[in-house]
Amino acid sequence: MDGTPHAGFRVEEGTYDHYARSIDPVSDDVRQAADRHVSPNVELSGDGFSVMGEESGFSDAYVARMRDIQQRLSRLGGNWQAMSDAARRTSANYEAVESEQQGTIERLGKELA
Repeated sequence: MDGTPHAGFRVEEGTYDHYARSIDPVSDDVRQAADRHVSPNVELSGDGFSVMGEESGFSDAYVARMRDIQQRLSRLGGNWQAMSDAARRTSANYEAVESEQQGTIERLGKELA
């Protein structure tokens, strides 16, 4: 240590909540993208890639890949939601710790006065 007093850790009020609100739409957008753009292309209708595609396994490989993409996008949307939830929990925890520390400082101030 260099003897410099530490300024501590400070977060502006509402920062975590603002962050959570700002990324909430991302979760919905990613999930909706999976439903809107990938889901309609998961199953092949009609001849799809023709009889040759079916016989060669290309049709099955295509369907499996599209399902995988759909599932990964859905999980990704869920991960964005988890980030948002974590930011909200962090905000609540930070506020609780700050309140507790403020109470301790006030109590010590009264005891030392």
